[in-house]
Amino acid sequence: MKILVTGGAGFIGSNLVEELAKDKNNKIVVVDNLSVTDNNVPLLKKLGVRFYRKDIGDYKDIKNCFVGIDTVFHLAAMNRALRSIEDPLTANKSNIDGTINCLEASRQAGVKKFVFVSSSSVYAGQRNKLLTEDMPLSPPHPYGVGKLAGEHYVRIYHELFDLPVVTLRFFSVYGPRQLGEIDKPGVIPKFITLVAKGKPIEIWGDGSQMRNFTYVADVVNFVIRAAKCKKAIGQVFNVAAEREVSIKELAEIIMKAMKRKVDFVYRPLPKGDPVRNPADISKAKRVLKYDPKIEIEEGIKITVEEYLKNNE
Repeated sequence: MKILVTGGAGFIGSNLVEELAKDKNNKIVVVDNLSVTDNNVPLLKKLGVRFYRKDIGDYKDIKNCFVGIDTVFHLAAMNRALRSIEDPLTANKSNIDGTINCLEASRQAGVKKFVFVSSSSVYAGQRNKLLTEDMPLSPPHPYGVGKLAGEHYVRIYHELFDLPVVTLRFFSVYGPRQLGEIDKPGVIPKFITLVAKGKPIEIWGDGSQMRNFTYVADVVNFVIRAAKCKKAIGQVFNVAAEREVSIKELAEIIMKAMKRKVDFVYRPLPKGDPVRNPADISKAKRVLKYDPKIEIEEGIKITVEEYLKNNE
């Protein structure tokens, strides 16, 4: 099978590519503009991946990369809510224009399956209501709007042009290779980096916000399963761990794994940051037998060990 992964040099993308490369029958192409990091390019080369440094916002530049491709995994995006709030125009170009560029290139090339990685950011935050795939959606920031627009374009390309598609809404993915010293890092690598340096952990609000932190290996396994399943075509799935963890509890888990205590510093809660994002994964369990294995304590332990190994 010939596979294209957009954003394949990123955190989740490189983990997905590494797993796909275990099947020696797969021929993998990666398109990534390296806007966040080029750290994973040596890994891609070691895996025998064909890598193109291109921006999905430029249709003419990327369209030939899709020729002869069987399955597209579309992960490339300008992620993080705060980035999109600070620069909504760039977020729009990457997350909306970029997605329709990939869809159109896939249609023209006769791609057999298009897997779109969306986000829990399409939902409005809920305190006491599980987030289900069929509920009304009201994204709280431009990143969420971009992902929702992408979902609609994916649906339209399926309904109008018969492109086989699957949409996956990720919830707070973490694990090895996620960077803590970039602009607007994820909370887990940020906390790990701060603790390693003996600096106070910065907590937005009072730290009671709850998240379904989801280990990257569980996510990758589900993505590949969804791509292979005919029942998944045309459908949307939440991809999350079932257990919710507060930000303060997360900080304690990280400090315990690192055997080091630091102080907390509290910052104002940013606009658009939901109090809870409680995922309902019953559909993924029912249709695709989704069964996340890695509990937060184990996932953090693995992630910390990888960080310490690479930063000795």
